[in-house]
Amino acid sequence: MQLARVATLLLCLCAAPAAAQDRLTPEQFLDLVAQRTASFSTFPDRQPVGTEQFLSRTRTVWARANGTCAYGTVTVTEGQVCFDYDDDPPGVRHCWVPFLRDARLFVASTDDLGEVQEVVEISDDPVGCTQVPIS
Repeated sequence: MQLARVATLLLCLCAAPAAAQDRLTPEQFLDLVAQRTASFSTFPDRQPVGTEQFLSRTRTVWARANGTCAYGTVTVTEGQVCFDYDDDPPGVRHCWVPFLRDARLFVASTDDLGEVQEVVEISDDPVGCTQVPIS
């Protein structure tokens, strides 16, 4: 159900004839962001969502646009990159399907809202959270 919803969403995103889109595997996405920091914005209105420092392929620090931070675990499940954050209720998982569109990096949520976010920057700057885990 979720993957079919994402596939439909991805088709809608590339409705314009000039839009070229390529789905990335979770591993390809993690190759781009591991040991780096990615800044996310809503699509298409580009409102800041937050910045995620990928400490490794399995650990992150998520700094939300509202200033709160959470530490996360990354897993790959059924072609999705999934995040479990320490401040979420048990069992809550955030899963995304990464893709490129016109050389821009996006992620599409697999939840019922089908949110799309754009990675607007990848840098080597750490997030502004205290007590960042080492590994």
